[in-house]
Amino acid sequence: MTTMWVTLGVAALVTVGTLGWLAWRDRARTAGAEDRAAGLDAQARQHRYEAGRHLAQADTIHRGQEHH
Repeated sequence: MTTMWVTLGVAALVTVGTLGWLAWRDRARTAGAEDRAAGLDAQARQHRYEAGRHLAQADTIHRGQEHH
């Protein structure tokens, strides 16, 4: 019975240690220049899309009204 508890304890320690090391390693990574450029490009595309939709909706609303 003792052997089973020791084995489970060691397995738990190895698992927790591995997860802790992976979390520490991933936090140490920094975003590269390509990641930042891709993020900015995606943001710019989203803004252009939203602006286009806004203009399309405004055109639809104003088309039905008379302008004086």
